[in-house]
Amino acid sequence: MLMYELARSEDEYMSLAEISAAQRVSQGYLEQIVIPLREHGLVRGKRGFGGGYKLARPADRITVGEIVKVAEGPVAPVKCMHEDFSDHDCPDDCRARLVWEKVGNAIEGVLNSITLRDLIEGASHTGKKEDSNSE
Repeated sequence: MLMYELARSEDEYMSLAEISAAQRVSQGYLEQIVIPLREHGLVRGKRGFGGGYKLARPADRITVGEIVKVAEGPVAPVKCMHEDFSDHDCPDDCRARLVWEKVGNAIEGVLNSITLRDLIEGASHTGKKEDSNSE
């Protein structure tokens, strides 16, 4: 939401109040999520009149995967895939783990293939613009 609005505003700073109104989400929530985005170099902030936030890089250089990783952490479809999960908590013969690793890698691949530019231009996960007239 926040990153989408910043991508739409291009190089202009947007206040959290403006983003809150545009996305119909609380400003308090935006204040919480903007901190890690700034710390990880995805957004840049400016105080004072005309200030707010803007993207730290062009929209075509920021992927949805980067945003998800900052906001939610690494993609882990099941508990045993989380980084803080100990291998000794998983049975040695767990054959499902390999499947879940492939699922996680596939999800990451899709998320990393979509940029903010793709989102604002209405592109699908294939990188092609969706035809709004198709059925």
